[in-house]
Amino acid sequence: MQSLAGAYEEALKLATHAAALAEQSGWSKGIVAASVNCAHFSILLGRASDAERFLSIAARQRFSSPSYEVALLDTRACLLLLEGRISDAEKLICEQEPKQTTVNPWYLIQAADTHVRILIRQQRWVEAIAAADRALKESENVGAKPLEAVLRLRRAFALAGSGSRLSIADIPLDSDRTEWQIPALGDFWLARAHAAQLGAPQKVTAHITRAIRCYKGLGDRAAENDADVIARKHPPLSSAPDLDSAVALLEFAAHPQILAAEALAVLEDARCVDSMALVARTERSLRVVETRGWDERQALQAARKVDPIAAIECGTYRDETLQIVAALPDDLEKRCAFVAIRKLVTTAVTLDRYRREEKQRAALWPADALDGDPDCIWVAEPIAEIVRVARRIGPTPLTVLLTGETGTGKEMLARTIHGASDRADRIMLPFNCTAVPRDMLESQLFGYRRGAFTGADTSFTGVIRSSEGGTLFLDEIADMPIDLQPKLLRFLETHEIHPLGEPHPIKVDVRVIAATNANLEQLVAQGRFREDLYYRLNVVRLRMPPLRERREEIPALVEHYVRRYGEQQRKGRLTLSDEALEYLVLYAWPGNIRQLSNEVNRMVAMAEPDAALTSAHLSAEIQATRRTIPSAAAPDSELHIPLDQPLPQAVDYLERMMVQAALQRAKGLVEEAARLLGISRKGLFLKRRRWGLNVDS
Repeated sequence: MQSLAGAYEEALKLATHAAALAEQSGWSKGIVAASVNCAHFSILLGRASDAERFLSIAARQRFSSPSYEVALLDTRACLLLLEGRISDAEKLICEQEPKQTTVNPWYLIQAADTHVRILIRQQRWVEAIAAADRALKESENVGAKPLEAVLRLRRAFALAGSGSRLSIADIPLDSDRTEWQIPALGDFWLARAHAAQLGAPQKVTAHITRAIRCYKGLGDRAAENDADVIARKHPPLSSAPDLDSAVALLEFAAHPQILAAEALAVLEDARCVDSMALVARTERSLRVVETRGWDERQALQAARKVDPIAAIECGTYRDETLQIVAALPDDLEKRCAFVAIRKLVTTAVTLDRYRREEKQRAALWPADALDGDPDCIWVAEPIAEIVRVARRIGPTPLTVLLTGETGTGKEMLARTIHGASDRADRIMLPFNCTAVPRDMLESQLFGYRRGAFTGADTSFTGVIRSSEGGTLFLDEIADMPIDLQPKLLRFLETHEIHPLGEPHPIKVDVRVIAATNANLEQLVAQGRFREDLYYRLNVVRLRMPPLRERREEIPALVEHYVRRYGEQQRKGRLTLSDEALEYLVLYAWPGNIRQLSNEVNRMVAMAEPDAALTSAHLSAEIQATRRTIPSAAAPDSELHIPLDQPLPQAVDYLERMMVQAALQRAKGLVEEAARLLGISRKGLFLKRRRWGLNVDS
């Protein structure tokens, strides 16, 4: 979210914190992802040495995948571009081409965008246009709308550089620019300025100055200077606010520092105020950012006694509330114009808040059920690749062997394979080979005829024949008795079974998917599993990684189980605190998804209706994995915290203890507790909600 807002300094801090948490949990993939993000933000901030350090950390990790290799190469190419080593950047970015069949197309399109940037920097306009066209075609194929818009802007720049006239189709007018990052917004208005030179010269200056405001808000001095050079070629023209001004206000709402500057410019062009200033507020400070008609002292005085009617809230940037305060003239039309602009800015800020809340919810709980099965929540990259393979082999009759620890979701994957086959409308029958006594397993699998043995009063078709035309899922296949394995092998090779008491074999059309958590190779070497059966089962083998290797799925799984068990136990609308989620994400989960499901079920059972699930609801086993603990020997006004723990956990624990102590000292009076803590009432409310604390806690 900070990245989308152009707050790259804050985004870098969050990414660094994420890398530290991944390092703490030993999550190699998380370290790679967070380090590459850190490098990306460092490049945007112009810090080449920091970017190099983060890329080195990512390169040393054991986790690897074709897509992440491309991401690393692309980020390194961006670093070379920042350093001015353009030829080296081009050479590096071209190394990715042979890997295209194994890489997620989004990574390839990002790399293609970097290549177009390199060609533009070299003023190789024709090649840049051709490269952008190729990347655009690929982005259209995969539905990468945000990347498509950026690539169209790159192409527009290359066209303008080649001396071509820009047409309506060359600039992405139809895109939702509220989703764009700041550089792309600046590029858009600069492209509009290029196009306006031929069709609407009176708008050129307005478009360029709008682009300059974007680059200035980002802190991109190089882009701001380039735009200034273009601006000096066009004389400034005064113009009244128009539809472009209104659209810009709506688009800039995601970036408060640019929205505030744009609103100031719109008010100035509208000439509807006598004086005005842009101020930045916190609970304890007030400063003037920009002023028109007032000096700084007058602006501060007006801001301290602000009339709500003459103020425009522009959002929060870097923990400061940006606000425009104005002195309104005694003129009805001008006041109406000010009110109209204020309503437009307020609407833009409100819509952006709703948009951010929805994006935050989607980012925390990103996964939808796969194929309609609510338990199939798979978003990790290794799992996504496994699911792609499973769907490819689904229509084939091949036998599949699924391996992995207990509780990793092997049966869910088997259902995915079955759902992708031409047998999807028929039965999928799961059978656990350890669910019946060993001496009864043969009769359960293959069936028997009436009178085949003592007690066989009726005939029994068996599990295999009950799966006729569908799929049989044999779980715990490694526990099948050695003397029964030849019969299973014959069935797999001939699709025939010989039930007990039947004089002739019976042909059966069944597709078999087997699963085990055991090491079959080791069992074969020990003589406990037949080698020929092993090879017959091992036609296609898929390994389900444990939950600790796919932690990005944990938030979605937790949300699903909280909702499911909350409904089952009639607990109303339960929520989960950030701290409790952090515990769950960092825990190792030896029992995998099954253990996670049981843990959430127990948490829900312990919770009050409509309550927040906090770390206090976690089992002692999971709570013990964190190092932040109070010292029993500490006096009431002191707190001892171990120093051998991550700083964020220690700070979080200290804050929570201080909030609890302040509430106790204030005897539950929230305003008094906030005063004792030196924070606002709203700040105290947010902290209590985060930890799930009631006033009497």
